[in-house]
Amino acid sequence: MSLMNSLIAAHLKIKQYRIQFLLLFLVWLMGFTFFALTEPFQNLWDLFLISLTVRNPQIASDFANFFGLIWPILLEVIVFGFLVGELLEKYNPVVTSRILAKHKHNHTVIIGSDHLAKRIIEYCIENKENFSVMEDNEELVEDLINNGYPVILGDPTDNANLEIANLEDVKEIFICVDDVRISMICTEKIRKINKECPIYVRIFEDHVQEYLKQDEFNAYPFSTSKWAMDLIHDWCKGKEGKVIVIGRDRLTHRIAHQVSADHNRETYLFDDEHTGIEFEQSDKLHLINDIAHFLSDIRPHVNLDEVTQVFICWKLESEFDKALYLASKFNLRYPNIEIYVRIADEELIDLVKRYNAKTFSTSQNALELLQQIVTPDSAIYPENGIKL
Repeated sequence: MSLMNSLIAAHLKIKQYRIQFLLLFLVWLMGFTFFALTEPFQNLWDLFLISLTVRNPQIASDFANFFGLIWPILLEVIVFGFLVGELLEKYNPVVTSRILAKHKHNHTVIIGSDHLAKRIIEYCIENKENFSVMEDNEELVEDLINNGYPVILGDPTDNANLEIANLEDVKEIFICVDDVRISMICTEKIRKINKECPIYVRIFEDHVQEYLKQDEFNAYPFSTSKWAMDLIHDWCKGKEGKVIVIGRDRLTHRIAHQVSADHNRETYLFDDEHTGIEFEQSDKLHLINDIAHFLSDIRPHVNLDEVTQVFICWKLESEFDKALYLASKFNLRYPNIEIYVRIADEELIDLVKRYNAKTFSTSQNALELLQQIVTPDSAIYPENGIKL
């Protein structure tokens, strides 16, 4: 932790103990005044030492004995208790990160820790922007906490956590969570606290976006999935042949729906978890409730010689090796098929390109698109302006 963060933490700790320190000072002042009146021939230094019970007064009155009894107790409980608590707190970075977050002013608050949120955090760190993070999963923000960054660990919908985030003096808020309920509750509670700050909410559903755009909330909803869909629409425009879509989440289903309905192409959706999709299913869409890790899993359902495009949309990081393996096999056996692989980290792009595959839904691309909708005073607004 930097020196500045240490000073901030110490300052906040003292503020928490201000009543106790005020009590200690008043008791000392009372003793000093009493000894100044009863020990008229003592100089100020001697009176100071007597008031601290380092020296004994010449007149051993009842008050002097009582003061000599209670002063060491107060000194031990308040001063030494404060010092011991401060030392113990050094070994509890969660508490320290929470205190640092409470001290932030004119800052950016990031709620959540998905890939896009991590990109926003990295951008703030690299550009020395003032920020804090709210996340209820400690594993996802463990590195931030251990490195001394301001993190509020807990439920972002909890009023106590929102209060610690100092939302009255916030510059902007990014809500990047997958749970629609949490996003809506956070937006409503934040807007009650701060009527002016921009709230950027990652929301997929159109009706929820329209709801959050109302004057009551005045939020800026956006969807990284829709940004990816715009790219996929361009890839499919004017193409023919059958399409394979592999995955199991909402973005996967939307791709399958758009390609089959909007582009009127035979589409084969491999989803090993669901037996239906959230959208109206056209007769061009064939849902296969089976796993598709190998070409041998796919061949019984579709003639691969008639396929022209494959979208591999697995979301879990643990499945990237399977996606890469499948892309390599498609490239080796069917080099005429266009392959598209969904990834989150740009570090993986070169691995995918090795097999002549394209990538989509990367967090860096989402950050760049998000930078186009934020206000110029935003922490993530590019230093050189937006590239059109």
